[in-house]
Parts: sequence; structure tokens; C-alpha cells
Amino acid sequence: MSRIFPLALIVAGLVAPASADPVIEMMRSLSKDGPIYAYEMIYSDAEVSAVGKIDPSQPEGQRILVTSPAESEWSDDFREGLEEMESETDGDIWCTDFAEMVPSEISALEENDTTITYAFTPQPESDADGMEKKMMKKLKAMVTLDKTDGSVLAFNMKLPKPYKPAMVAKINMFEMDATCARAPDGRTFVETFDFKIAGSAMMQSFDETVSRKITRLLDPVG
Repeated sequence: MSRIFPLALIVAGLVAPASADPVIEMMRSLSKDGPIYAYEMIYSDAEVSAVGKIDPSQPEGQRILVTSPAESEWSDDFREGLEEMESETDGDIWCTDFAEMVPSEISALEENDTTITYAFTPQPESDADGMEKKMMKKLKAMVTLDKTDGSVLAFNMKLPKPYKPAMVAKINMFEMDATCARAPDGRTFVETFDFKIAGSAMMQSFDETVSRKITRLLDPVG
């Protein structure tokens, strides 16, 4: 008998269709329905560290209250980024969104009494453009789920080696890391979010690091 055949059976046992995994099935059945929360958050990048309160129920332009630094210390870049964040703030802080990037073929990496971690190549979100879809194929991802209900507890995507999306561009490093915490209603929200990307485009190098942390979930506002 060929040595390859039993090896193939072992690999098939380790890499199982997600539809056969009850924890993955629970993850896919999770709903984001529930209260909208206000929250306090720390934001930091290479140039600024800011603290503020976010209330998604307020009209655009009034959703983010920055308590530090003082407005007199805001740079043009920070002000522009704040406007962009305002337009994107809709109360969707839920870790169930990561489920969309979990494909049907996955492999279990680690498991204990309460959690299980899977590895996979992430699939693009429904609104991804062509460039994003191509890059997703180059990434390696991991998701950690609660075995009792399938809730997402952590999600990570990383570029294992440099990637050239175009002749004049190269991404040397890319990593997105999120950890989740429980809201009072049981859903998990993105408590910490760290994003790093470095490379070059049009003969100009770039190196960006962004970190967000929800330090306190406040009362529901909707």
C-alpha cells in the first residue's frame, strides 16, 4: 500500500469541513441583534494617543467626544481621521462580523475545556474589492471560539511573507489582531484591535500602526 494514502487520510481528518463542526455551526448562527451601546475608547497611532467617548445614537458630527488631547493640540491628520471615524461609527462593534471571513475548510490548532482555535486562509467579505480579494488569498488567519456557544473570542490575520499587489507597490508586513469581550447581553464585542502595515508604493515607504481599545462599555443607547 502506498505511504501517501494513509497520510492523506490523516490530513483529511485534521482538516474538516466547517459544516461538520458543531462549534463552527454555532458561530455561523450567532446574531448581532441587540442593544446599541455607548463606550469609552483609547485610540493610538504613531503620532497621537487619544481618549474619548463614542455614542452611536447621536447624529454624525456629535458621536465622538474626545476628552484628550485638547482640541488645540489636534493635528490636521487627526482631525481628518476623526471625521472619517465619525462617518463609520454605527454601533457595530460585534465580533460576529469575523465569522464572514471563516471559510468552509479549516483546521483545528488548539483546544481546551472552554475554547478551540482554528487556522485557515480567510475569505473576503462580501463588500471586498478586487485588490482585497487577491490579498486575502495571501493571508493566514486564526479564530478562537467559545465551545459553549460559538462566540468569537479572538481573531488574527497575518501576511506570512512580503506581497506585491502591483508593480509599484509592495507590502512587507501586515497584521490585524482583535480580542473580544462579553457585553452584558452575552454578545462578544471587539475590545482590542491592533493593525500594522508596512511596505512601499510609488517609491515611497509607509509604516502604519493603529490601536483601539474599548475600555468601558456604557449603558445601551438604542
